[in-house]
Amino acid sequence: MAQTIRFAIFVVSAALAGVAFFTLRSYWTWVAPLLIFVAGTLLAECTFNRLASPEEKRRDLEDRVRNPPT
Repeated sequence: MAQTIRFAIFVVSAALAGVAFFTLRSYWTWVAPLLIFVAGTLLAECTFNRLASPEEKRRDLEDRVRNPPT
């Protein structure tokens, strides 16, 4: 459940960053989407750490060790 919520927050922040990128027409064009994306990623990780059980955190860590992000 915590992984689903983490993924949903990540997708929403990526979508908001995309919308901000295509709607803003100034130097904020590069800064705002980056800030939205970073804030969403941090919020997703904090939410996962708060909601996940210790067993789910352990499984997530094992999965990240076995399958490192590319």
